[in-house]
Amino acid sequence: MVVPEWIRSVGNGQVELLARQEPGEPTYITELFLRPNYTENTITETAAPWFLAILASWDGGFHTLVKEARRLNNPAAIAEIYHYRRLEDERTKLTCKLNHISDAITSVRNQLNGCRFHMEWAQLPLLLQHLKDRNSFTPSVTNVNRHRRNTCRVRVDDRASP
Repeated sequence: MVVPEWIRSVGNGQVELLARQEPGEPTYITELFLRPNYTENTITETAAPWFLAILASWDGGFHTLVKEARRLNNPAAIAEIYHYRRLEDERTKLTCKLNHISDAITSVRNQLNGCRFHMEWAQLPLLLQHLKDRNSFTPSVTNVNRHRRNTCRVRVDDRASP
């Protein structure tokens, strides 16, 4: 175990440590984590909704919380506040991306439904009913050696009847 010669808070939930066991040894930067308090025999309560709202707020509430937490003179508490905020920001960004993907899927699904409706309205299934029992298709001679990019390839079963 190395006992640091000095510790300095960086201010964003990280601290700089200087061990100085050897000349020219670098300064280490590490994150702090809040240690639970097991000295009290009280039941731990969940974080109050007002506290969580301040942690996730984009107005001055978060900065006020950090300012007041600094008065506790506990760098680990400030570290946990910043850590929570970084994770909350990441969750928000991922949720936005997920919503964007979900909207795109819904849009494509709606377009597929519209396309299917147009084909049904034009009675294409009825007009192409003779293909009903075919599971695979033999390609025409002109398409056998043609290669197209970015297309799905259909497996052709040579044993299927034409």
